[in-house]
Formats: sequence, C-alpha cells, structure tokens
Amino acid sequence: MSVNRIIDANINRSAEGLRVLEDIARFRFNNRQIARDLRKLRHSIRSLFSGGQEALLYSRDSMSDVGLYISAQSKVSGYNTIKDTCFANHKRVQEAFRSIEEQLKTKKEYTKALKVEKSRFLLYSFEKAMAALFRKTLPRGIYGILGEKFSRGKTNIEVAQEMVKAGIDIIQYREKLSFKSLGQIYEECRAIREITKQAGVVFIVNDYADIALMVKADGIHTGQDDLPVTELRKISDTMLIGVSTHNPAQARRAEEDGADYIGAGPVFATSTKEDVCDPVGLEYIDYVVDNINIPFVAIGGIKTENLGQVVAGGAETICLVTEILGADDICRQIATIKRIYRENLK
Repeated sequence: MSVNRIIDANINRSAEGLRVLEDIARFRFNNRQIARDLRKLRHSIRSLFSGGQEALLYSRDSMSDVGLYISAQSKVSGYNTIKDTCFANHKRVQEAFRSIEEQLKTKKEYTKALKVEKSRFLLYSFEKAMAALFRKTLPRGIYGILGEKFSRGKTNIEVAQEMVKAGIDIIQYREKLSFKSLGQIYEECRAIREITKQAGVVFIVNDYADIALMVKADGIHTGQDDLPVTELRKISDTMLIGVSTHNPAQARRAEEDGADYIGAGPVFATSTKEDVCDPVGLEYIDYVVDNINIPFVAIGGIKTENLGQVVAGGAETICLVTEILGADDICRQIATIKRIYRENLK
C-alpha cells in the first residue's frame, strides 16, 4: 500500500514536471522536436502503469499527506526566470523517476524499473538540449569590430559609444597583446561591457576567454588556431561562441563542435588582419546559406559598394570593419549601412 502510494505520487510529480517542460519547449522556444519528445516521455510513464491504475488510485490519500503541512510551513519562493523554472522541473522529474525506479525494485518489478531508468537517462539528454535553447543567439544586423589601429585616433571606448548611439547590433572587441597590455584590454572590455549592457547590444570578446568571463561578455570569438569550441564550452554553457571559418570543412566542424555561430570570410580582400587567407568570395556565402544550420556573420572586405551583394546572397549578419572605424561620422555611416542592409535583405 505505502509503496503504491509513493509510486502514484511520483508518477503525478513527474508528469506534472514534464508538462511544464513541454510547455516551455513549445510556447517559449517553438521547438517542435523537444516538445514532442517530452510529451512522448510523459505518456510513456503514464502508460507503463496503465494496468495498475486502480491499485494506485486506491493507495492515494492526498488530503492527509503530511507533505501538505510541511509545504505550508515552508517559505514560499518562486523561480526568478523561466530558465530557473525549466531546470528546477528537470530535477523534479529526474528525482521522481529515481524514486519510482527504487520502489519498483522493492516490488521485484525489474523490467518496469529498467524502463524508468532508461527514461531518466533520456531526460538527462533533454536537459542538455534545453540548456542550449537558453544560450544567446547571434542577432541579425550589423556586426562592428573595435580596433584602434583603424579608428583614426579615437579610443575603443569612444568608438563603442558612437556605435551604440547609431544602433549597432553587435560589437566585438579585437586587440592584440602586441598593441595593448592585458590590463588595458581588461579595463577597456569592462567599460565597453557596461556601455553595451545598458544599450542591449551584444558584446563579444575576440580571443580572451578569461576576460570575456570576467566582464560577463555575451560571447567569445575564436580563430582556427585558437582555443577549440569544445574546450571553451566547458568554461561557459551560456556565452555565445563564434568561430572564424574560411572553407566548408571548417564550417562543418565548427557546427559539429557546438559553435553558436561562424564567421564566414574573408568574402573580399581585406587588410585588417595579418596572414589572412585569400578571399573566399560569395560562393562560400552560398555554401553556408545552403548547408550550415547555425547563424553566420559575413566578414572581410565588405564595403558600402558591395554590401548589397552580400546581403542579397543570404547573409543576415554583416561585419564591416574599416568602413565603420575609418568613417568621418560613424553614426551617419552606420545609418547608411543599415539602409543598404534593409533594402537588400531577403
């Protein structure tokens, strides 16, 4: 009787938690596959005990449950965000499954216990998949890069302020240790993080994963010869991770490794990076549009005169470096870029 009561309570607990998760996947993220998988799991747990529902119902005594008194006496506290709700319910369901599993073993119903165990391990993979949904995504629009070598005497902080004022969508900080000390880079990133945070602009740090974490940047960008995506993901499961790619093989590998976006380029010849490869042309943009399922930013040699071609080719996020940094009036230049972008966006 008591064993059935425990199983019954945890079936209900797990089903309720799974319904919360299903609704988050369905209504918050519009993710059909995860919502379908969670619904299937919820139904499978119910159906596992369909032949013994009468015994389970008979064991139920919810009104005299001492847990009601304990809950009533405890401090009522909700979750701060939908993300908190999501992961609390994952734990709730996992714990319920484990309780069901252990009680079934006491009844020597090992086949059912094994099925519940498999469901619990399946839920671990769903938890990881839903965690990925909460990671930030690369917005569409204009991606600006900071570098005082090209900014005509303006500081990175001054340029960041002008970019934000003009409505830039993303800012990446890119400076080398040959040009600035690590301390200077940290202080600039800290200041720019505040500027971008207040404006709601995505802030990405190139190369310096430690500094990106320290200043709570939105993302880290890495190159082909820098830290691998799989290792970067170990230190943060919430930051955007972008990877520079120059050919289809690199693009596919970045996606397989779990990158959130790729840089695709250089589309045209560029002088803003040393030891850069030959231009990949619009053909590479065509390949990425047709074959890669994560966002990408087109970069390299893009100017106002060829911007329309790149956008018309399917690029939804565009990076212009010297075209913005070298402008007499950065705000006016970004306004021009945005107009061209809108006119050619598919």
